[in-house]
Amino acid sequence: MNKLTPPPPAGDAAQAPRTGGDRFNMDGHKLYWHLDRVHAWQQGERIAPLHIDMGIVTGCNMACTYCYGVIQGRSGYGTDKKGVFHMPRQAILDTFSGAKDSGVRSIALIGEGENTLNPHLTDALEHGRSIGLDLSLATNGIRISPEPADLDALLGGLVWLRVNISASNPDSFQRIHKSGHFERVLGNVRALLARKREKGFATTIGLQMVLTADNVDDMVPLARIGAELGVDYLVIKPCSDTYDGTLGAPHQGYRDMADLMRQAEAQSTDGYRVIVKWVKMDNAGWKDYPVCFGTQFLMAISGNGNVFPCGHWFDHRSDEFLMGNVIETPFAEIVKSERYWEVQQRVQTVNVNHDCESNCRQHYINRFLDRLGDRPDHINFI
Repeated sequence: MNKLTPPPPAGDAAQAPRTGGDRFNMDGHKLYWHLDRVHAWQQGERIAPLHIDMGIVTGCNMACTYCYGVIQGRSGYGTDKKGVFHMPRQAILDTFSGAKDSGVRSIALIGEGENTLNPHLTDALEHGRSIGLDLSLATNGIRISPEPADLDALLGGLVWLRVNISASNPDSFQRIHKSGHFERVLGNVRALLARKREKGFATTIGLQMVLTADNVDDMVPLARIGAELGVDYLVIKPCSDTYDGTLGAPHQGYRDMADLMRQAEAQSTDGYRVIVKWVKMDNAGWKDYPVCFGTQFLMAISGNGNVFPCGHWFDHRSDEFLMGNVIETPFAEIVKSERYWEVQQRVQTVNVNHDCESNCRQHYINRFLDRLGDRPDHINFI
């Protein structure tokens, strides 16, 4: 296993032209548009998070080779844990309402499992829409139903929907995802796009590829598939990994893939963008800031209802970082509790390059907050 080390000086990947464009700012953050919350944080207020990554199921029907969910202790296919837990309907609805009332502005249905397996997903989306809460869904696409009513429920309740696919043909799909459903997934994407066009839904539909040493040759062909399908984007991101390299993420090798990344970006069209996360590709998995404050803005809820600063702690030192459980305690009470803030303080003592996952969800936010806290002299001389 290769332990993380600081990256060498910026190389080819860092200088690669951004030919694909990134109108979603995926290779960055959006705190500039939430400066009210940032200012409150600067003043030392106990703020509510802006965003939650929330699971509503603990299991999955794939076994992707790069899956951090396995490290997070998920159950289902590809693990020894066979009992899949579905978060109860009322707990999901109450969490959405409590989050909205607390000041949360968005929830992404992203967790350690495949959230389309939960039978209450449609009701959850309808409720989120009714209370004006921005929702999104990341899915492997297998369980998307092509029935018009089911597609309408998804498209009508989501700001964006992203299908995670890191292979470009049935053979590589089987190798990477341990599943034979390549054509089924593409068919479900086509059904979503057709229904979106037919009914005029505004939902953004995209694909995500997790780049590893085993699927680098799929990068350009998958970019072409995205263009042929007519999705809004394909985002290509590095594999997040543990400090000691449990998943074998090729942190030191991403720069050598820069030419292929540019070829993938070149498949972009006026209505379709291939977005490479260059910042993360270039950092060799290293974090150039000493402290994590990002969990105060972006936090996580496991499919079993447990609330954590981030998903890294779902099955690692969980007793230290567990904040509560939304099935047992309303979300609004958890966020205001002393336990919640004790854990947030504990996060600030963590060695971000030794105890955390690489290229985590809070990475871009943390870089911004770190720079913001490094106040220069003579600030009025802009």
